Amino acid sequence: MNTVSTDDRYLHKKFIGPYILKKTLGIGAIGKVKLAYHSKTNKKVSVKIIRKILFSKKPDLKIKIHREISVMKLMFHPHIIKIFDVLEDSTYLFLVIEYASHGELFNYLVKKGQLHNREALCFFQQIVSGIEYCHRYRICHRDLKLENILLDKIQTIKIADFGMASLNVSNELLKTFCGSPHYASPEVFSNEPYDGMKADIWSCGVILYALLTGKLPFDEENDNMKRLFNKIRFESLSIPDTIFPECKDLLLSIFIIDPSKRITLFKIKTSLWYKSLPLRRTCRNNFLENIHVTTIQNPVFIPDPDIIKFLVPLRLVSDQSVLIKVLCAKEPNLVRILYRQLEWRKMKMDSLQNDIIYKAIKRRKKLLKKKVYIKKKEIHSKIEIWKQPYKFKNYVVVKLLIKITISFFFSLDGITLCPLTSCCFIT
Repeated sequence: MNTVSTDDRYLHKKFIGPYILKKTLGIGAIGKVKLAYHSKTNKKVSVKIIRKILFSKKPDLKIKIHREISVMKLMFHPHIIKIFDVLEDSTYLFLVIEYASHGELFNYLVKKGQLHNREALCFFQQIVSGIEYCHRYRICHRDLKLENILLDKIQTIKIADFGMASLNVSNELLKTFCGSPHYASPEVFSNEPYDGMKADIWSCGVILYALLTGKLPFDEENDNMKRLFNKIRFESLSIPDTIFPECKDLLLSIFIIDPSKRITLFKIKTSLWYKSLPLRRTCRNNFLENIHVTTIQNPVFIPDPDIIKFLVPLRLVSDQSVLIKVLCAKEPNLVRILYRQLEWRKMKMDSLQNDIIYKAIKRRKKLLKKKVYIKKKEIHSKIEIWKQPYKFKNYVVVKLLIKITISFFFSLDGITLCPLTSCCFIT
C-alpha cells in the first residue's frame, strides 16, 4: 500500500494523493464514498474513505476490508468494478475504485418498473460473464443483489461490493450466513454447509426474475424471516405468463432446492434463451489472463512484498512465512497461480496509472495533430503548383489510352454485341 502524509486539515482541501475529492456519493456505517478526479488525467473515480479507528473497535472489519481489497486486486474484467489504488494515512484508508456514474441497477429498475426481455437478457449476460470470471479464480461473491450491481455512463454492468467474498478452495464448503435473505439460496438460509458458487447462481436467478417482473420472487411483508424461509424452501415459484417459455425453463432450473441438481453457469450459457441475443464483445471473451505455464511452474524465490500483502488476507495458508514457503515449492499450486495473477494485474494497472505513459500518449496525440496540419499544408502547396501555367519546355507527357466502346446492332434475329477498340494519344 502507498502511504499518503495527510491529516484532517489536508482532507478539507479535498485533495488526497493525485486525486481531487469532489461531492459525496454516499455515506455508510464505516465511512463515505466521494467522487474524485485524477489531477493529471482528469479521470473520474470513486474514493471509499474508511476511518481506521473502527479497526481497533472491530478487528473483524479490518480483516473483511483487507480481504475485499485482495479479492478486487485479483480481478481485471470489464463487468467487475476495478480497484485502482489503495492509499492510507494515520487516520483514514482510501480505496480508489472505478466510478459507475449511473448508480445501482436497483434504482434503474425502480424507475422503469420492469425491463423488456432483450434489455434484461443483455444485463443478465454481463452479470453471468462477470460471475464466471470470479468462479474461475474460485472466488464466490456471496452478496449478489441489485444494489451491488452498478451501471456506468454507457449502462454497462459493473459487479461491486466484494466485502462478503470468499475463496472456495479445494471444493471446501462454506458455513457463514451472509448476504441479503431475499437473494440467499435455501442452503445458505438454513445455515447448512454450502457451495458458494451454487449460491451465487441462485442469486443470479433472483436478479433475473426481478429484472423481468419488477419484483422479487420470494418476498414477505414486514420481513418475517421464518415465513420468507418457508416460501423459499417449500413453496413452488409462480412465474408470470409474460415471461418467455425458454426463460421460464431457465429460471426453474436455477431455483432448484438441491444445489447438486441446480443448473451450472456453463449450462446457463448454452440455454436457448441466453443464446437468443448475440453476446457483447465483453461477454464473448472470458478475459482470463493467459499467464504463461512456465511462470506458474517456476518457484518464486524472491516474492514481491506488495503482492504478499494482498495474498495474506486471503488466508490460503496459516501465515506469511508458510505462504513464502508454498511459493518456493517445486509443484505448481493455487497460491502461486494467484501470485502470478496479482503480478500480471500489478503490471497492467501500473501501465494504466503510470504518469510517464500518460505523458507519452499525450505527446503522441500532439504529434499526430501536428502531422495532420503538415499534410494539409503539403496538399495546399501541391494545389498551388498545379494551378501554375504548364511548362512544355521542361517535358512532354505522352499517354496511350485504350478506349473500348460497345455498339449494339439491332436486327430481326435479335441484338448483336460488337466491341470496338480505338486508340488516341494525349499530350
